[in-house]
Amino acid sequence: MKRLSGGLVLVGQLMLVPLATAADSWSEAFVNGAANGQVAAYGTTTKEKGGEREGFISGSVALAYRTVPFYRLSLGFGAWATTRMAQENDGDYRAEIGSDAIIHQAYLHYAGEGWGEITAGRHEIDLEWLNDYILGGSAQITPLNNLELTLGWAGRQAVVDLDEVGAGFSRLNDNKGLYFIDLQYAPLEWLTVNPYYYHAPDLFRAPGLKLTSAYEIMENLKASTTLQFVKSATDSASGEENGDLFWLEQTFARGDFGFGGGYLKANSKGVGLVDSFGDQSPFEEGNRIYEADAKTWYLELAYEGKALSLTALYGQTHYYDGTGKPKEKELNLVAGYGLYENLDLELIYADVRNNVESDYYTFSQALVYSF
Repeated sequence: MKRLSGGLVLVGQLMLVPLATAADSWSEAFVNGAANGQVAAYGTTTKEKGGEREGFISGSVALAYRTVPFYRLSLGFGAWATTRMAQENDGDYRAEIGSDAIIHQAYLHYAGEGWGEITAGRHEIDLEWLNDYILGGSAQITPLNNLELTLGWAGRQAVVDLDEVGAGFSRLNDNKGLYFIDLQYAPLEWLTVNPYYYHAPDLFRAPGLKLTSAYEIMENLKASTTLQFVKSATDSASGEENGDLFWLEQTFARGDFGFGGGYLKANSKGVGLVDSFGDQSPFEEGNRIYEADAKTWYLELAYEGKALSLTALYGQTHYYDGTGKPKEKELNLVAGYGLYENLDLELIYADVRNNVESDYYTFSQALVYSF
C-alpha cells in the first residue's frame, strides 16, 4: 500500500529507463550503455522493554548497468555490496544482512513495438503480493493506453535493501515457483480496476480485486478511495486453512498536506498464505495485520514539501493468538530531507506495544547519495 508520503528509501530500484537510441551491434550496445547507482550509510537500533539494545551500522554500494537495445534486446546487470561498520551485539548485523555481496540484477529485456516488454532473469518486481527481486520471467503488455497486463513466473526471490539483504535467491514454494497475472484497467479517468491472480502449485490459489478512485471534492481538495479484497484457497498439502483479506483506505490531500486512514480485516482463519512472497503494509512493522481474525485500523497525517517530507501514522490491531484476542498498537514517525542534489536523509521511528508480548521500539537512519 502506497503511503501518503514516502517510506524507507527504496534504494533497490536501479533498473534503468529504456534508452531511446538503438545499437547496430552488441559491442556498440555495451559501449553506449548507461549506469547508475548509490552509496549509502544505514543505521538501526531496536530496544525491547526489559531487553538488550540490538542494532548495527552499515555502509553499502549499489551499481546497475544496462546496454542500449540491439534488435530490441538489452542486457542489464546489478550488484549490491554491504559492509558492517558497527553492531550492538555479535550477530546483529548478520541477522539482517545475509550476504555482503549479491548480484541482484542479471536480466535480458525485450522492448516490443508498441505492445509492451518482456524481462527474464534476475530483476525487480513490485506487485500487490510479490515484491523485491525475482529470478524468473515477467511481461508487461499494453494493448491499449488505459490497459496494462503483467504476467509471469517467479522461481526464486531475494530481498535486497538497506535494512535487509537475503543470503541469496531462495527457492519459492519448494522450487515449484509462483505464477502471477495482474491487470490494470482505467475505464474512466478517475477509476482504476485491478483484478489479479496468484497461483503457487500445491500451496494456494488467490484471486483478488483492487479498485482505486481518485477525484477532487472541491478546489484544492483531492481524495482517493481504495477498496481491495483477496481470497486464498490453500492446497491440502500445505496444511494451512483458506483465508481472505478486506482492505479499505481513504486519503485526502490539500496542497502539501495529506491525511487519511484505513481498515483491514483478515478472515477468522487468516489470509491463507497470500502474504508469503510479498505484502503491502501501511505500517513499518505491521506484525499482526495478517493474523487470524485480525482487525486493523489506522490514521495517517503527512506533509510533502520541496525538500522535506513528514509522516505520522498510528493504528491498532486486534487479532486471535490461539487463546485470546490481544491488541497491538503501533506508532510510526517518518522524516525525509533532501540535503543536497542527489543526497537524501531519512529517519524512521516505530513504537510497537502489545498487551501480551514485550513492547519495543525501532529507530533507523539512512543517508543515500544517488548517481
